[in-house]
Amino acid sequence: MLTRETPLCWRRGFSLYRRRLEQDAYGEEKAVYPETPDVTAEDGTEEGICFQYVQAWQSSGRLTSGWKSGEQGEQPSGVLEGRLFSDLEIAPFDRLRIGEGLYEVRSVQQWPGHRKLLAQQIE
Repeated sequence: MLTRETPLCWRRGFSLYRRRLEQDAYGEEKAVYPETPDVTAEDGTEEGICFQYVQAWQSSGRLTSGWKSGEQGEQPSGVLEGRLFSDLEIAPFDRLRIGEGLYEVRSVQQWPGHRKLLAQQIE
């Protein structure tokens, strides 16, 4: 597990869409997301996220999904694990657009010096 601050060139940009709760016609709460991103970060900046291989989705062991390197470069396969070193507010069920993919944050864990994010591709 990477616990040190990473070089800026390793960090990927993203667009963050924060989850908001609104009431529908029946008075029930539902999640909505804005049309425009709340926060946008560019590749190679302090706000970027350093994505790494997924170490564990659950306590039963290592999963093989996540970013994998191949002959054509990195290939996403559904689950991303990332390290966030900035003070950006991010919560479970917020959405991240990374490249062409849309991911939903499933967990945010606080570690000394960084936060660990697990996100699952939804689009």
